Amino acid sequence: MQRREMQGWARARAWRRAAVVVVVGLAAAWAAGCGQQQLEEQNVALKKQIQEIQGVNADLQAQMDTLQAQNQAMQSDLDRARAQAAAKAGQPVAPARSQRAKPEFGEGVETAQVGETTTITLPEAILFESGKDDLKLSSKRILDRIVAVLNKDYAGDKIRVEGHCDNQPIKKSKKYWEDNWDLSCNRAMTVLRYMVSKGIDAKRAYAAGFSFYKPVASNDNAAGRTKNRRVVIVVYP
Repeated sequence: MQRREMQGWARARAWRRAAVVVVVGLAAAWAAGCGQQQLEEQNVALKKQIQEIQGVNADLQAQMDTLQAQNQAMQSDLDRARAQAAAKAGQPVAPARSQRAKPEFGEGVETAQVGETTTITLPEAILFESGKDDLKLSSKRILDRIVAVLNKDYAGDKIRVEGHCDNQPIKKSKKYWEDNWDLSCNRAMTVLRYMVSKGIDAKRAYAAGFSFYKPVASNDNAAGRTKNRRVVIVVYP
Protein backbone atom coordinates (compact mmCIF):
# COMPACT_ATOMS: atom_id res chain seq x y z
CA MET A 1 0.00 0.00 0.00
CA GLN A 2 2.80 2.38 0.93
CA ARG A 3 4.58 1.56 -2.31
CA ARG A 4 1.47 2.42 -4.34
CA GLU A 5 1.12 5.73 -2.51
CA MET A 6 4.76 6.58 -3.24
CA GLN A 7 4.27 5.77 -6.91
CA GLY A 8 1.19 8.01 -6.94
CA TRP A 9 3.12 10.84 -5.39
CA ALA A 10 5.88 10.40 -7.94
CA ARG A 11 3.42 10.53 -10.82
CA ALA A 12 1.78 13.62 -9.30
CA ARG A 13 5.14 15.37 -9.04
CA ALA A 14 5.93 14.47 -12.63
CA TRP A 15 2.61 15.88 -13.78
CA ARG A 16 3.19 19.04 -11.80
CA ARG A 17 6.62 19.48 -13.35
CA ALA A 18 5.17 18.93 -16.81
CA ALA A 19 2.43 21.46 -16.07
CA VAL A 20 5.03 24.01 -14.94
CA VAL A 21 7.05 23.48 -18.12
CA VAL A 22 3.92 23.93 -20.24
CA VAL A 23 2.94 27.10 -18.35
CA VAL A 24 6.46 28.55 -18.67
CA GLY A 25 6.51 27.71 -22.35
CA LEU A 26 3.14 29.36 -22.91
CA ALA A 27 4.28 32.44 -20.98
CA ALA A 28 7.45 32.68 -23.04
CA ALA A 29 5.51 32.33 -26.27
CA TRP A 30 3.04 34.97 -25.13
CA ALA A 31 5.89 37.33 -24.19
CA ALA A 32 7.59 36.75 -27.54
CA GLY A 33 4.32 37.44 -29.32
CA CYS A 34 3.84 40.68 -27.37
CA GLY A 35 7.43 41.71 -28.08
CA GLN A 36 6.98 41.07 -31.79
CA GLN A 37 3.75 43.05 -31.78
CA GLN A 38 5.46 45.97 -30.06
CA LEU A 39 8.28 45.89 -32.61
CA GLU A 40 5.79 45.91 -35.45
CA GLU A 41 3.92 48.84 -33.89
CA GLN A 42 7.18 50.75 -33.44
CA ASN A 43 8.12 50.00 -37.04
CA VAL A 44 4.79 51.36 -38.28
CA ALA A 45 5.23 54.50 -36.18
CA LEU A 46 8.77 55.04 -37.50
CA LYS A 47 7.60 54.64 -41.09
CA LYS A 48 4.91 57.22 -40.45
CA GLN A 49 7.47 59.64 -39.00
CA ILE A 50 9.75 59.11 -42.01
CA GLN A 51 6.89 59.87 -44.38
CA GLU A 52 6.08 63.04 -42.46
CA ILE A 53 9.71 64.15 -42.53
CA GLN A 54 9.93 63.43 -46.25
CA GLY A 55 6.82 65.56 -46.79
CA VAL A 56 8.32 68.45 -44.81
CA ASN A 57 11.59 68.09 -46.72
CA ALA A 58 9.75 68.25 -50.03
CA ASP A 59 7.94 71.41 -48.92
CA LEU A 60 11.23 73.01 -47.83
CA GLN A 61 12.88 72.08 -51.13
CA ALA A 62 9.99 73.65 -53.04
CA GLN A 63 10.33 76.83 -50.96
CA MET A 64 14.07 76.88 -51.60
CA ASP A 65 13.55 76.50 -55.35
CA THR A 66 11.07 79.39 -55.27
CA LEU A 67 13.47 81.62 -53.32
CA GLN A 68 16.32 80.79 -55.69
CA ALA A 69 14.16 81.68 -58.68
CA GLN A 70 13.15 84.96 -57.01
CA ASN A 71 16.80 85.71 -56.22
CA GLN A 72 17.83 85.10 -59.82
CA ALA A 73 15.04 87.38 -61.05
CA MET A 74 16.07 90.13 -58.64
CA GLN A 75 19.70 89.71 -59.68
CA SER A 76 18.75 90.06 -63.34
CA ASP A 77 16.79 93.24 -62.57
CA LEU A 78 19.74 94.64 -60.62
CA ASP A 79 22.16 93.83 -63.44
CA ARG A 80 19.91 95.59 -65.97
CA ALA A 81 19.56 98.64 -63.71
CA ARG A 82 23.33 98.90 -63.31
CA ALA A 83 23.88 98.51 -67.03
CA GLN A 84 21.35 101.26 -67.79
CA ALA A 85 22.91 103.59 -65.21
CA ALA A 86 26.38 102.98 -66.62
CA ALA A 87 25.15 103.57 -70.18
CA LYS A 88 23.53 106.89 -69.21
CA ALA A 89 26.73 107.98 -67.51
CA GLY A 90 28.74 107.07 -70.58
CA GLN A 91 30.72 104.47 -68.64
CA PRO A 92 31.72 101.06 -70.00
CA VAL A 93 29.30 98.35 -68.99
CA ALA A 94 31.01 95.59 -67.02
CA PRO A 95 29.61 92.08 -67.44
CA ALA A 96 27.09 91.10 -64.77
CA ARG A 97 28.49 89.02 -61.93
CA SER A 98 26.16 86.18 -62.82
CA GLN A 99 27.47 86.22 -66.39
CA ARG A 100 31.15 86.10 -65.50
CA ALA A 101 33.10 82.91 -65.89
CA LYS A 102 33.72 81.26 -62.54
CA PRO A 103 37.39 81.79 -61.64
CA GLU A 104 39.54 78.69 -61.32
CA PHE A 105 42.64 78.52 -59.16
CA GLY A 106 43.90 74.99 -59.62
CA GLU A 107 43.22 71.45 -58.47
CA GLY A 108 41.74 71.16 -55.01
CA VAL A 109 40.54 74.76 -54.82
CA GLU A 110 36.74 74.99 -55.04
CA THR A 111 35.03 78.14 -56.33
CA ALA A 112 31.29 78.77 -56.15
CA GLN A 113 29.03 81.68 -57.04
CA VAL A 114 25.60 82.26 -55.51
CA GLY A 115 24.04 85.52 -56.61
CA GLU A 116 26.68 88.19 -56.08
CA THR A 117 28.65 86.21 -53.51
CA THR A 118 31.72 84.24 -54.58
CA THR A 119 33.38 81.69 -52.28
CA ILE A 120 36.85 80.22 -52.71
CA THR A 121 37.51 77.16 -50.55
CA LEU A 122 41.09 76.05 -49.85
CA PRO A 123 41.54 72.73 -48.00
CA GLU A 124 43.97 72.57 -45.10
CA ALA A 125 46.31 70.32 -47.10
CA ILE A 126 46.88 73.08 -49.68
CA LEU A 127 47.70 75.78 -47.12
CA PHE A 128 49.13 74.28 -43.93
CA GLU A 129 50.79 71.34 -42.26
CA SER A 130 48.60 69.64 -39.66
CA GLY A 131 48.16 71.77 -36.54
CA LYS A 132 50.19 74.71 -37.93
CA ASP A 133 49.43 78.14 -39.36
CA ASP A 134 52.55 78.70 -41.48
CA LEU A 135 51.71 78.87 -45.19
CA LYS A 136 53.25 76.28 -47.45
CA LEU A 137 55.42 77.72 -50.22
CA SER A 138 53.16 76.18 -52.88
CA SER A 139 50.08 77.78 -51.32
CA LYS A 140 51.53 81.27 -51.77
CA ARG A 141 51.48 80.87 -55.55
CA ILE A 142 47.78 79.97 -55.38
CA LEU A 143 47.03 82.93 -53.12
CA ASP A 144 48.94 85.21 -55.51
CA ARG A 145 46.56 84.19 -58.33
CA ILE A 146 43.54 84.72 -56.08
CA VAL A 147 44.74 88.22 -55.11
CA ALA A 148 45.27 89.13 -58.77
CA VAL A 149 41.71 88.07 -59.70
CA LEU A 150 40.13 89.77 -56.68
CA ASN A 151 41.92 93.06 -57.44
CA LYS A 152 40.99 92.92 -61.12
CA ASP A 153 37.44 91.53 -61.28
CA TYR A 154 36.20 92.16 -57.73
CA ALA A 155 37.96 95.43 -56.95
CA GLY A 156 35.08 97.06 -55.09
CA ASP A 157 33.94 94.00 -53.15
CA LYS A 158 34.45 93.13 -49.50
CA ILE A 159 36.45 90.08 -48.50
CA ARG A 160 35.97 87.81 -45.47
CA VAL A 161 38.62 85.16 -44.82
CA GLU A 162 37.17 82.31 -42.73
CA GLY A 163 39.09 79.67 -40.81
CA HIS A 164 37.40 76.31 -40.13
CA CYS A 165 38.51 73.19 -38.20
CA ASP A 166 37.18 69.74 -37.38
CA ASN A 167 35.90 68.83 -33.92
CA GLN A 168 38.98 66.93 -32.72
CA PRO A 169 40.57 68.42 -29.58
CA ILE A 170 43.97 70.08 -29.99
CA LYS A 171 46.60 67.57 -28.79
CA LYS A 172 49.90 67.47 -30.68
CA SER A 173 50.04 71.27 -31.06
CA LYS A 174 48.52 72.06 -27.64
CA LYS A 175 51.54 74.20 -26.77
CA TYR A 176 50.68 76.55 -29.65
CA TRP A 177 46.87 76.67 -29.58
CA GLU A 178 44.37 76.90 -26.77
CA ASP A 179 41.65 75.17 -28.81
CA ASN A 180 40.11 74.97 -32.31
CA TRP A 181 38.87 78.57 -32.00
CA ASP A 182 42.45 79.69 -31.59
CA LEU A 183 43.73 77.65 -34.53
CA SER A 184 40.93 78.61 -36.92
CA CYS A 185 41.30 82.33 -36.15
CA ASN A 186 45.07 82.31 -36.57
CA ARG A 187 44.90 80.46 -39.88
CA ALA A 188 42.36 82.95 -41.22
CA MET A 189 44.57 85.86 -40.13
CA THR A 190 47.64 84.26 -41.70
CA VAL A 191 45.91 84.04 -45.08
CA LEU A 192 44.51 87.55 -44.78
CA ARG A 193 47.85 89.08 -43.83
CA TYR A 194 49.50 87.43 -46.81
CA MET A 195 46.78 88.67 -49.19
CA VAL A 196 47.15 92.21 -47.82
CA SER A 197 50.93 92.00 -48.28
CA LYS A 198 50.27 91.15 -51.94
CA GLY A 199 47.99 94.10 -52.63
CA ILE A 200 44.53 93.48 -51.15
CA ASP A 201 43.23 96.69 -49.57
CA ALA A 202 43.04 96.01 -45.82
CA LYS A 203 40.05 98.37 -45.55
CA ARG A 204 37.85 95.95 -47.48
CA ALA A 205 38.92 92.72 -45.80
CA TYR A 206 38.69 91.01 -42.41
CA ALA A 207 39.26 87.58 -40.87
CA ALA A 208 36.95 85.31 -38.87
CA GLY A 209 37.42 81.98 -37.11
CA PHE A 210 34.54 79.49 -36.80
CA SER A 211 36.27 76.59 -35.02
CA PHE A 212 34.20 73.45 -35.86
CA TYR A 213 30.78 75.12 -35.77
CA LYS A 214 30.24 75.45 -39.55
CA PRO A 215 31.04 71.95 -40.88
CA VAL A 216 30.42 71.02 -44.52
CA ALA A 217 30.64 67.27 -43.79
CA SER A 218 30.27 64.87 -40.89
CA ASN A 219 32.90 65.06 -38.16
CA ASP A 220 32.20 61.40 -37.31
CA ASN A 221 34.65 60.06 -39.91
CA ALA A 222 38.12 60.93 -41.23
CA ALA A 223 36.93 61.92 -44.72
CA GLY A 224 34.41 64.38 -43.31
CA ARG A 225 36.92 65.90 -40.90
CA THR A 226 39.35 66.43 -43.77
CA LYS A 227 36.73 68.45 -45.67
CA ASN A 228 35.94 70.54 -42.60
CA ARG A 229 39.57 71.66 -42.14
CA ARG A 230 39.65 74.56 -44.57
CA VAL A 231 39.94 78.30 -45.23
CA VAL A 232 37.15 79.97 -47.16
CA ILE A 233 37.52 83.36 -48.89
CA VAL A 234 34.08 84.96 -49.21
CA VAL A 235 33.76 87.86 -51.67
CA TYR A 236 30.60 89.99 -51.70
CA PRO A 237 29.47 93.54 -52.70
